[in-house]
Amino acid sequence: MGCGGSTAKPYIPHEDAPDPTAPNAGKQHDVKVDGGAAFTISQHAGRVHEGDPVRLKGQGFLPFVRFDTSAVPPQIKGGDHIYLVFTYSEVAIEGRGDAIVGEGTELKSSCLFRAWRKDGTNTVFQDGDDVFFEHVDSGKYLEAATDTKPLSLADKDENSAGQLFGFFKQGRPMEMKHRDTVYLQTWLHHYIEYRYFEDSNLYAKRWQRREPQTLTVVKKAVLDSSTTEVARRFQFQAFDLDGNGSISKSEMDMMLTLVRGEVPTKEEVDEIMVKADPAHTGSIPFPAFASWADGGGMSEEELNHAEVLGNVAQRCNDALYEEKCLIEVLGTVDGPNVQNMCQKYTDTLKSGDVSEKIVAKAAAESDGWFFSGNWRNCMKALLEPEVDLWVRCLNDAMKGWGTDENSLTALVCTIPERLRIPIFKKYYETVGKGLLEHIESDTSFSYKKVLVWQAMSPDECRAKILNKAMVGLGTAEDQLIRVISQLNFGERREVKEAYQRMFGKDLVEHIKSETSDVFTSKDFQKALLCMLQAEEASFDIEADCAAMKEAMEGWGTDETKLTQMICNKSSKQMEDVNAKFKELYDRDLLEWVQSETSGYYKDTLIGCIRHPMKQLAHAVRDCMKGWGTDDEGLITCLVHLEDFKKAALIKEYQAEFGRDIFADIKSDTSGDYERALCALVKPAPQVWAEALTGAMKGFGTADQLLINFMVLAKEDMMAVRKEFHKINNKMLEDWIEAETSGDYKNTLLMLAGRNSEDTINIAPVYWAQRCKDALFNVDTLKEVLVAMPATAIKRHTELYEKVYGASLKAEVEKKCKEESGTFIVFTNWWKHAMATLLCMPVELYVRGLWDAMHGWGTDEYTLSALVCTLPENLYDEIHGLYEKEHNRKLVEHISSETSFSYKKVLKFQAMKWAESRATALHGAMAGWGTAEDQLIRIIICANFKERQIIRETYKRMFSRDLIEHIESETSGNFKNILVAVLKSVHPRASLDYDKDCDDLKAAMDGLGTNEKAIIQIVAGKTPQQIETLKAKFQEKFGEDLYKRIDDETWDWGMSMFVGTNFRQAMLGLLREPIERLACAVRDCMVGWGTDDTGLITLLVHLSERQRRDLVSKYAEIKNGGDLYKAIESDTSGDYKRALLALVKPPPRVWAEAIMSSMKGLGTSDNLLINWMCIAKERMDEVREHFQELDGRGLAKWIEGDCSGDYKDTLIRLANRCCERFAGQEVGLSIAPPMTKEDAILKFTTTFNKLCRRRKEKGDNLIPAEEDQQDWQGRFPDMPVGLVIDYMASLGHGGFQGAAEGKEQACAAAL
Repeated sequence: MGCGGSTAKPYIPHEDAPDPTAPNAGKQHDVKVDGGAAFTISQHAGRVHEGDPVRLKGQGFLPFVRFDTSAVPPQIKGGDHIYLVFTYSEVAIEGRGDAIVGEGTELKSSCLFRAWRKDGTNTVFQDGDDVFFEHVDSGKYLEAATDTKPLSLADKDENSAGQLFGFFKQGRPMEMKHRDTVYLQTWLHHYIEYRYFEDSNLYAKRWQRREPQTLTVVKKAVLDSSTTEVARRFQFQAFDLDGNGSISKSEMDMMLTLVRGEVPTKEEVDEIMVKADPAHTGSIPFPAFASWADGGGMSEEELNHAEVLGNVAQRCNDALYEEKCLIEVLGTVDGPNVQNMCQKYTDTLKSGDVSEKIVAKAAAESDGWFFSGNWRNCMKALLEPEVDLWVRCLNDAMKGWGTDENSLTALVCTIPERLRIPIFKKYYETVGKGLLEHIESDTSFSYKKVLVWQAMSPDECRAKILNKAMVGLGTAEDQLIRVISQLNFGERREVKEAYQRMFGKDLVEHIKSETSDVFTSKDFQKALLCMLQAEEASFDIEADCAAMKEAMEGWGTDETKLTQMICNKSSKQMEDVNAKFKELYDRDLLEWVQSETSGYYKDTLIGCIRHPMKQLAHAVRDCMKGWGTDDEGLITCLVHLEDFKKAALIKEYQAEFGRDIFADIKSDTSGDYERALCALVKPAPQVWAEALTGAMKGFGTADQLLINFMVLAKEDMMAVRKEFHKINNKMLEDWIEAETSGDYKNTLLMLAGRNSEDTINIAPVYWAQRCKDALFNVDTLKEVLVAMPATAIKRHTELYEKVYGASLKAEVEKKCKEESGTFIVFTNWWKHAMATLLCMPVELYVRGLWDAMHGWGTDEYTLSALVCTLPENLYDEIHGLYEKEHNRKLVEHISSETSFSYKKVLKFQAMKWAESRATALHGAMAGWGTAEDQLIRIIICANFKERQIIRETYKRMFSRDLIEHIESETSGNFKNILVAVLKSVHPRASLDYDKDCDDLKAAMDGLGTNEKAIIQIVAGKTPQQIETLKAKFQEKFGEDLYKRIDDETWDWGMSMFVGTNFRQAMLGLLREPIERLACAVRDCMVGWGTDDTGLITLLVHLSERQRRDLVSKYAEIKNGGDLYKAIESDTSGDYKRALLALVKPPPRVWAEAIMSSMKGLGTSDNLLINWMCIAKERMDEVREHFQELDGRGLAKWIEGDCSGDYKDTLIRLANRCCERFAGQEVGLSIAPPMTKEDAILKFTTTFNKLCRRRKEKGDNLIPAEEDQQDWQGRFPDMPVGLVIDYMASLGHGGFQGAAEGKEQACAAAL
């Protein structure tokens, strides 16, 4: 061997083509907003399939649309697990024992099959491949033994023709993918079908692709990893209106009402909560929701409907940009679902005919006189049923003067086989003439023949060609060969039936009669008749090969035997025979037959022996080679080719002859005829891309043509884009951008950029609701802004800005200022009401406060109502926004606009709680003398935490320690008790009540009193501990501790304790908190004069519960009574109204303020709108209080006092159904949820404290109010009773067990 380098390629083992990879799937990401959980949205920016010439999508493109994408490639390859579902009935093919049935729609394990390629490889299935289907549960194989018996399951038999199926798909591309529409063809060339009206068995009796035979293939791996999880997240966040990460009963109630259009019963909601919340925590976290939804808790349609109804941001955007919404919906929804959407719009949403409304809107809001009809026509086309669209497009191409041959060619040559019959029927109903007759009258010569034959059904077209080949003078034998050799057994049966139906003759007899003359070979006749009468059957391949060899060996040829061996076999069987013959005799069967036969007989046998696509390529070439062209033969070869045959023909033609089929067609034909023949071979997307190019080329744009083909190509838009780019070297979107304008342009751009590859698994009712939101945009805004809680609006307002890049409020205001559009007819008050509904409580309060004090005079009534109902947790935000917007501090502004005690009320209430207390304490000690009563009220009426906060605030405000200041201003035991109380910031957890009682008894008995001992015992205890101390004292000594101190204080006319202030402080500590407050308020008003400063100090900053309890307790105490009347009798004017507003429930205050805005001459619209929006979240309570004030009720009052378009909005507000969500009582400002670690830590601390108390108190444990509030703050939906019940089950020494129960309860709460 030489040393030189070898030029031969080195051996490399065969490597299968790599598995297909998933497309760059649209991802979901979280959008953070203040006050709760983040939102999950879709991210389509930058999402492009490889090789797709399409523009990248920008911000806000379909942010809430879920394409059904996953990390698993959608392509189906050998060995994949699949489900086969009948498309129109949604019934799945299921194996039961050895039977195959179609009964249920659930995809169970018994419905699962494994698809195996005939060649055993795991490459991707292509249209027309041969497949075995293994039933996964049983391990048996799907089998169609005959066309009379139902399908069954049988043990694997590789020699059984009945277990091999042709796997055909509808549409493009040729590779098989998840959710493709498919057909299963048996060895007898029939298609599996489901005929529900017969029985549940499945048969394969017919060679036709109609509705009963249409299947959808579902890849299990894609289904398992698809967007179900994402869908549930989108749906969950629609239910979770307050964003706290769980769904409360109120939220479930509200969403059910929105979805179903009626209020659910309490029992129904309770049942849902029990099912979805098995741990009985009172709320549903995401995993529990997803499990409940997956288990059928609500139908998928209802969940999808809720998904859009709860999406405030999207609904507002759809209402503000209604044209954009309609374009987005109709450009995104796939064709079949458009009609389902229209049906849901009418039936479920009860909103009429969506098609009429959209078309009417498009006609009313045109793009100018020149393009006035384009957007309307585009909308109309998108809404047309598929059959109606084809009928109109075909008629458009032929009606009027002249015929648009280019359009007619493109349409007729791409008619979907599944729609052929409906199109013909609809055409006659609509146009009044038959489609075929119309084509014949508007075309001529060979071009007419192409279109007429292609328009006919395949079987009737071939029957007509065969008949034409035999009638008249002579017989066109080559036509007989072309047609029959290209048909499989099933197609031959269909053609024979069609021939009998059309011409009243038996095809076999007619051929026999036309080939019986002396000039026709009897062998040719026998071959044709054998082909037509053949039925697929099993055979001995080696014996048949031997028989064929024997028939051709030696002198002469046994044509009869050769005909029998070759012409009764299917193309698949002949493939096996060819291979076996070559293997056995090392000689090519085709070449041997060619050498032994001649004439039409030879051509017939060759047509049977060759692979059908190779034979077709030769037939096409034979029609064009040499002088002249056999036009009729060429048309015969090219009409009615399925997509996979078109691709195979192009490939085989190039391989066999080294020539381009299109170049040959163009060189042999011309004009419309040439274009029609090319359109027969090209895939539909290429034909449509050429039609689109023609519609936009030259002078001007043929808009109706452009619309028609854009809508027809909608479902294959990615393929069309690619073909368009190949033709024009320019993106389809760029061309449309340059040729069109306005909403018409936007619609076409949406279609041109459409993702036609990935499916969207969203129910039609979702799209129907979005259309309704756009078409009834004013009502949508009213509904959303009135019905949705402020928490949801606040969160979605932020979401809107982050998703769409604009402020929702600014967008509404901009819409209100437009000089055209739907909002122009509304008054400024209505527009003001819409903008106000978007304001958060903070903004409403700031605006109302400024309006009440700005300009000439002060609206004291409004100012009092606002200041006295300020939500405690919004103080910082209100003060901050007030100063930011008006460059002035709120408290200073109030001080400048008010005077005397009224000023002090508003000033103290407007200040933060701690600052008001610190200011009051400082005022009590500043200047000459000290107001001891004020010190007692503030310090004694505060709890441990509040006293600590007061001390810190005092230090910050006045740069002085509060205790030091008190010590400098007081003396004796009064000073000692105040200081002791202030220093007690942490209550002792373990107390010896027996010892405390003994020490108290000793301190009070006998001569003299040990005040320090009493202070030490009482000052450091919580109210509950004091109550326990009093009970223990009563038990031990039979005396009431409070009465003992109260009675002995003035024994024989003199105080047991020298100072009265000390006595007041001590008695105050011994009272329950609410009683302390009630007695202190009473003492400020009873007797001569009123202690205004004291009264103000006591009444500002009361929570709603404290207001309610104070009024109730005041009626019970000695010298108490009706608190409202007491205030009214001791005060007057604005001061009186302010004090009353401090003790009345806020809804009562708002009801009075609303009534005030409508009293007198005219109505103060601005005030009324502001108050109605402030009261929105508690409108049910406001209604009740208003009813007490005026028997007509709020809605009737508004109806009588208001007018114009904004009255309807206010009435909707007045009748609003109110659900309770966390944070509403204090102004709907929601803090972010605690982290799990912080929550567990807090839980542990509180739980251990309660356990220790239980050991101390025994079974009768009542957690302190402070503990209950703290617990509810951490776990708002977890009742404290849960812990109490658990603790009740523990023994006295079960502290360790309590820790275990603690973890279980904590897990349930989280």
